[in-house]
Amino acid sequence: MLFPSGFDPTIALEAGALVKQAYAQFDQFTAKQAWNLEGPYDALGLLNAKPEELLGHQEPFGFVARSQVSGKVFVTFRGTKSLGDWLSDFSFPQVAHPWGRVEKGFASLCEQCAASVENAVKAARATGPASEVIVTGHSLGAGLAVLATADLAGARAVMYSFVGPRVGDLAFASEFNKNVAAAWRIVNTEDIVTTVPLATGALSASRADGTFALLMKTSPQLNYEHVGVAVCFTTHTESIEGNHGMLQYLGALNGT
Repeated sequence: MLFPSGFDPTIALEAGALVKQAYAQFDQFTAKQAWNLEGPYDALGLLNAKPEELLGHQEPFGFVARSQVSGKVFVTFRGTKSLGDWLSDFSFPQVAHPWGRVEKGFASLCEQCAASVENAVKAARATGPASEVIVTGHSLGAGLAVLATADLAGARAVMYSFVGPRVGDLAFASEFNKNVAAAWRIVNTEDIVTTVPLATGALSASRADGTFALLMKTSPQLNYEHVGVAVCFTTHTESIEGNHGMLQYLGALNGT
């Protein structure tokens, strides 16, 4: 795995380990057990939201933590776990964002977490030096990381995401890349999640024809674009789940 200039694999590994803790946070929640952040970190805030589901309920999506070693603040999101999460993943219609248009499901979850993120980052900087803010997440959480990083652009947040889907349209991606200090998307080229939502549903520049003509005539014309810089590796485990798992991403960063 080749690391481009400016990319810090040590930060990426730390972020990935925290993402694993965000998954553990959800598992403890579903088991109705207490969860505690492990390691040399101070928990600054919990991130909860209700996903896209008729009978859904609030569930933990991650946390904000400050390293006791480096002072860095990590805004951390987990990926898909519940039915409601899957519905949020596939809520492809777009809604307005100050920088363009973004995926509805991601926007809804991020908006519910936004106040907690902002308050935690403010608290961190009120009680210590101006710490670097790292936003991270895996899969669905990587989509949320994009929107959270946009919200924290004024705080010069940096993004290290894992298997990030597309989040917004061309206008959003352009403004994101102009305003965000640095954004790294760690990508397994064999991971299908990085291909969704599709860049566009249009079959041609001027019309929809062929097999999907009826679908396109009754669907909005949506465009999606990736943000930031892709840091790629290739690992094929012969399964979609295996190619997608955090184990492969951490292994690639470790050179294993």
